[in-house]
Amino acid sequence: MLPIVLLLFIGVLDFGRVFYAAIAISHGARAGVQYGAQNNTKSGDFAGMRQAATDALGDVSNLTVTACRYCRCADGTGSCASCPADNADLCATGSACLNSCPLDAPQVFVQVTVDKVFTTLFPYPGIPKTTDINRRAIIRVQ
Repeated sequence: MLPIVLLLFIGVLDFGRVFYAAIAISHGARAGVQYGAQNNTKSGDFAGMRQAATDALGDVSNLTVTACRYCRCADGTGSCASCPADNADLCATGSACLNSCPLDAPQVFVQVTVDKVFTTLFPYPGIPKTTDINRRAIIRVQ
């Protein structure tokens, strides 16, 4: 009976660990975009957004944090609707995103993505040993 109870205990422990990691990663992504959404200057500070996300994560390790910004026309159209890569600045002067907008000023958005590979404590039959947890947060710059 003891091995079954121990296996159940480890399963509950892993279940809690994966949910803690998912909540922490969501919080880190939100903290990063909140830093970048303060103003136009901080929206281009990709290292600062990554650092804010990492600081908010605390004891969660083995992370990949990416940050970028993109523009969209005020009417919702435009060629840029998301970031293609880390450190992508699709709002730079001369960008195709800016040039595709009519006369109105484009809306600037920041995006932070946090990714972690979660590994279970014990190999369970029928359940993968590792899983990828990722969260993305997007906010319009103030």
